Amino acid sequence: MSDKAFYPLEFVAPLPRIFPSPFDVRPHEVAVQAARSLKDRLTEYYPDVGLFEQKSGGKMFGVLVVRNTDGATGYLSGFSGMLQQSWEQSGFVPPAFDQIERRALQADGESQVADLSQRINHACADKIYLDLTTQLQHAEKNANVQIDQAKSNSLKRKAARGVKRVSANAEELEALADESRRDKYEFRELKRELTDGIESIYARLKPYQENIDSLKKARKQQSNKLQKKLFEGYKLLSADRKTAVMTEFFVDGLPPSGAGDCAAVKLLQYAHRKNLVPIALAEFWWGSAPVGGLREHGRYYPACRSRCRKVLPYMLNGIPCSLPLHEQPVNFSADYPHTLYEDDDIVVVEKPAGLLSVPGKVLTDSVEERLKLRYPEVSGVMLLHRLDQATSGVMIAAKNASAYKNLQHQFQDRVIEKRYIAVLDGNLELDHGQIELPLRIDIYDRPRQIVCFDRGKSALTKFKVLSRDGSTTRIAFFPHTGRTHQLRVHAAHSKGLNCPIYGDELYGRPLDRLKLHAEKITFNHPLTGVRMSYQSEVPF
Repeated sequence: MSDKAFYPLEFVAPLPRIFPSPFDVRPHEVAVQAARSLKDRLTEYYPDVGLFEQKSGGKMFGVLVVRNTDGATGYLSGFSGMLQQSWEQSGFVPPAFDQIERRALQADGESQVADLSQRINHACADKIYLDLTTQLQHAEKNANVQIDQAKSNSLKRKAARGVKRVSANAEELEALADESRRDKYEFRELKRELTDGIESIYARLKPYQENIDSLKKARKQQSNKLQKKLFEGYKLLSADRKTAVMTEFFVDGLPPSGAGDCAAVKLLQYAHRKNLVPIALAEFWWGSAPVGGLREHGRYYPACRSRCRKVLPYMLNGIPCSLPLHEQPVNFSADYPHTLYEDDDIVVVEKPAGLLSVPGKVLTDSVEERLKLRYPEVSGVMLLHRLDQATSGVMIAAKNASAYKNLQHQFQDRVIEKRYIAVLDGNLELDHGQIELPLRIDIYDRPRQIVCFDRGKSALTKFKVLSRDGSTTRIAFFPHTGRTHQLRVHAAHSKGLNCPIYGDELYGRPLDRLKLHAEKITFNHPLTGVRMSYQSEVPF
């Protein structure tokens, strides 16, 4: 493996002076050249891209440009996870863990998990358990039917008594009252009788269910114990010759699935083992889109922020590295964000592209922080909504708690209307329509969002094409919900417009800027109730 992992290559572009951040969306030119070489190899050895049309989609591949101990330059190749059901493939670096140690751990741990699973299956198949479970389901269903029917009959009798009371004498009123009390008593007795029947069945079922729950808990504990041991097998090396165990980077719990198996981790681990000097890194997707979409064959992607963001900085210790572009401060003059309107209750401003809406983990300069400095007398949160850092446009903020609460309700009740202008990187055939795709965070690659019909939050966007210009489409978006990255995902996803917004570094191609602008916002003034509308000039 060692003699085949290093591919000598003469680079056209100058080598970078410091290691470019692996979290940038645009890899360095020398890494791109190395990636082209790997893509050629993949095309030669795997001409059918369908090989990568797995259940979860294609696969992430990576290259690491290095200098070997002889001073020659070249690159290493890696892939995420397994390739064709194997951790090792000729021409690629091995996994970051010791395979012999891992196999021994898995053989023992998985045997115990399998034994518990077998016991659970046996307990769940027990005839008495199944009969009692069926009895309980039927009893609960029957109870609901009887109670609903009793409620309905009681309401009908109550209505009839109401009619009779209009002309009833004292004796008749007393009889009606007795009937009402009898109705309530009979309803309580029915509920008690049905509840007793259910509890009687549950009491017999309980020991069986407790045994199954106990076995499942033991299996989960054993599985977590096995996972912890497996992750402890990832003894990651840093460039300054130190070692750390994978679990040290995830102190709040077990590392997420796949942590340590990303191409970038494997590449750096191998380079450090072989005393190779890392120069630049690139990762790209190869094959069909994954579940949730938004990965494109052959396109470059930054290292994931949920797993690699915790690990790669450590592995690069001892190597001068650049800051990711999204963490580099952008200098804006003090008059940003520009004010479009203000009074004693609200302020409407115009955010430039590149300025955060609220402080981030690294950068704190933001619209919110600048407004706090501009209005020191205002306490608490001012902004009512956010725009992505790369998005420009109009925003509204409150200058007192009453205005904030009123506008917050307007957002929740969909009273506030917003219009965005975007340029799509492609020619959209539809003239107008709407997109309904539920969204959730990609827990393995924050802050990216994915389409998820099982656990995603509903998201609705209406759109209207304004003009077309060959390879681009100018469009107006009218979001009816305000999910994170909603417009960007709805534009890029294959079940949406299948046409990413121009310059979208997360879901499309990184270009000069993200051509998405919050052009207009319409709302009711929180004090006067007057309908107001403010507009920001589109800068592209």
